[in-house]
Amino acid sequence: MSANDLELVFTSSALLGTTLLILSSLGAGIRIRLRIPTHLVRVRLPFMRRDDASATPILLGFLAMFGIGGLLGGALQQDAAGQLLIAVGFGVGGASLAFGIFAALGRAEGHRPTALRELVGRHAVVTVSIGAGARGTVRLTYDGAIQILPATAEATIERGREVEIVAVHGMAVTVRSLPPP
Repeated sequence: MSANDLELVFTSSALLGTTLLILSSLGAGIRIRLRIPTHLVRVRLPFMRRDDASATPILLGFLAMFGIGGLLGGALQQDAAGQLLIAVGFGVGGASLAFGIFAALGRAEGHRPTALRELVGRHAVVTVSIGAGARGTVRLTYDGAIQILPATAEATIERGREVEIVAVHGMAVTVRSLPPP
């Protein structure tokens, strides 16, 4: 491969990777999907959800920095092997930086929200008395938030009593009274 061919590869990689990385970071207004058919084993990263496309910026970070590193190697008057070595080093560095950023963002994002059906079995406190066949309300604390939900029960439950959620119906819950401590 000639020096001109290497320069073309590195320039194309730098321009394409940087452009796609910038466009992908603009937000929901622009969608870019980069599909690369591979038959490699899929690695599940701890900060990635199944529907998440966090691998794309990591790949684009590698592509952009690979090109920039190769161009830097050419500017430093390295031979082809030196340019390629610098390019790969920069590419791995760019991918590592993107990985670190997305790992930090994933940790900052927190856990997925609790689905209402996962409330069954949790305890709540009655805030508005529940009559037999009449709705009241319960206060439930979960995931660091306080939720007030409409509630029904088979028997009358007084305000201030602790209850257990036994079923979820839309946004309402069915509860049963817990025995006093």
